[in-house]
Amino acid sequence: MRDLPTGPALSALARSVLLEELLPLLPRERQLEARLVAAAMAIAEREAAAGEAPSEWVADSLEQLYGAGDLDLQLHRLAADLRQGAFESEEWRERGVRILLWRLTIAKLRAANPRFLAANGFSEEPR
Repeated sequence: MRDLPTGPALSALARSVLLEELLPLLPRERQLEARLVAAAMAIAEREAAAGEAPSEWVADSLEQLYGAGDLDLQLHRLAADLRQGAFESEEWRERGVRILLWRLTIAKLRAANPRFLAANGFSEEPR
């Protein structure tokens, strides 16, 4: 059992102190670095909040596609297969891979840039 506040809450507090209290004290030429640190902290908070669910879904999808195996190797294989057009001959496999790529992209954007998703009205499902 973990104590409160949680890790993401502590990170949010530290990020707030960095941006609101420390950033104004920094020389102008160092403020960009501080903002980059704050952005990295925000990404880490969102990844912690999401947990392992996005990567588990990707792992399950790749296992259905290729069978059990190492996730990194399967991702490399998927990239190679995409470059070679391996999924273009079977519509059902192509659609499954398209859904996998869409959900992977949405999961990455949720962690790295959720404002992009909100600003562009992206939905969960591919079209």
